[in-house]
Amino acid sequence: MKDIDFIRENTLHEDLLCQLAEECCETAQASLKLKRAIEKTNPTPVSEERAEENLSEEIRDVILVLNVLGYVDMNEDFLSDPWIAEKLERWVRRLKEAQK
Repeated sequence: MKDIDFIRENTLHEDLLCQLAEECCETAQASLKLKRAIEKTNPTPVSEERAEENLSEEIRDVILVLNVLGYVDMNEDFLSDPWIAEKLERWVRRLKEAQK
């Protein structure tokens, strides 16, 4: 939770909303890519499995930003997921680097 608090304290609410919009757009793109991979009527070099992984990653990004914004409360299992933990650590590191 301390990473979430650090991000909240060091990022403008408006910037978090912009990031949410960006992540939502990326989720929409990943969803469309998965559709193409499944249907194969408009071929893509991305496999169905990889497209599903990409969509899952983008969904987790959206959930993470929603959590930082305070719209959803995620349990410790979600926040301790290695992928989420890495994402939080990178986000905090980038904020600290920007403050130097």
